[in-house]
Amino acid sequence: MTLRIRAQAVSLLLGFVLGVGLGLFYDALRPIRRRSGDLVWDTLYCLFAAAAGFVFAMRAPDGVPGTGELLLTLFGLVLYFQLLSPVIFPIFGKIDGLIGVFWINTRKTGKNFLLFAKKLFQNLQE
Repeated sequence: MTLRIRAQAVSLLLGFVLGVGLGLFYDALRPIRRRSGDLVWDTLYCLFAAAAGFVFAMRAPDGVPGTGELLLTLFGLVLYFQLLSPVIFPIFGKIDGLIGVFWINTRKTGKNFLLFAKKLFQNLQE
């Protein structure tokens, strides 16, 4: 069964977009991975990439993506890393830094509140 030209073009475009999206998600997780060094983030990325690849393959005719779609997915990923990653990664790094500062301040405030509540309830029991 042959596909119409428009369906083939859409499929190739979706493969390219999938590659760029995988690169973007990788860059979003990279500051967290560098800071924590946990294997959890690598596992999360692999699971996301596998699920995205599975969904992409299942929308293809007979559940088998063509070679062109796979090559364009790889091309989108490589193109993202070569052109867009140097521009976008520092933005994710700054966002991660802001979230880290917010998290530290929130933890300090929470600890101070818990100490205050503990002292208050100890004074009420006396």
